[in-house]
Amino acid sequence: MNREIRIALPATLGEWIQGWILEDGEALVSHCVDWWGCVSVRSGVEGDERALPPKAQRALGLAMEHFDLDHPVAATLENPLPLSLGLGSSTVDVAGILGACALLAEKALSEEEHFALCCTVEPSDGIVFRGLALVDHLRGRLVERLPETPPLWTAALLPRRTLDTEDYRKDPVRMRAVRNRADRHRRAYAILRDGLHARDVRKICAAATLSALLQQAIMPREEWPLLLAATRECRGFGVVVAHSGTAGGVLFANPDEASRCAEWMRFRWDGGDVRVLASTSGGLRRWM
Repeated sequence: MNREIRIALPATLGEWIQGWILEDGEALVSHCVDWWGCVSVRSGVEGDERALPPKAQRALGLAMEHFDLDHPVAATLENPLPLSLGLGSSTVDVAGILGACALLAEKALSEEEHFALCCTVEPSDGIVFRGLALVDHLRGRLVERLPETPPLWTAALLPRRTLDTEDYRKDPVRMRAVRNRADRHRRAYAILRDGLHARDVRKICAAATLSALLQQAIMPREEWPLLLAATRECRGFGVVVAHSGTAGGVLFANPDEASRCAEWMRFRWDGGDVRVLASTSGGLRRWM
């Protein structure tokens, strides 16, 4: 009998923080936003795997083997997220296929196992975890669960200029620069964790801004002066960026203020799209 499972997952607008936070390596806390991609899997139907992006193909093969699916499965991606900006587009595809196939096979899949499987395909964002989480995105492990943020909105810049995450990680000079800032990354994470537990918007945004400042020294982005000017002129709480992508934005506790900032930046920048995105929690949603 044919069955179909549909899963939705949130995009990320970069990370609240990313850097050399662990004693032995990097970690991140994804900034999930209310912009969704959807994955459908259907049993008993031969799909054209070649039509899927390469990482989605690998995820489907992994799911078939891991969940002992011995009948044909077709996967369909409904993913509006632009590629190579730091929006977690490929993680949505990979995590969606793995999560949907687990449901199709009626196999239990914990968030920790789900994340570890995703990271065998690629270093992944922490979007599979409800709330927020500090994750080791390179080795596929949960480090610490965190509360979700208070209501926040981002006036987001989505440049036409792109950056592939794999290319970002191939630069040894850049990777040494990340490690050399370990103490400051850990300080930023401590501020973020305290802010989340206290539901203190200013601390949360201060941590994001510190992490963004550290990343600007490692990988300068041409939109940085505009982001700082918009924060000042529009009275934003801080800046959030994609550490291995090009997207970034200004944080607000009010959607109307975020919309006014978006208009302010749109008038001064023609390098891509500007939109307002609400922060949200991670985790899979069944999509009917």
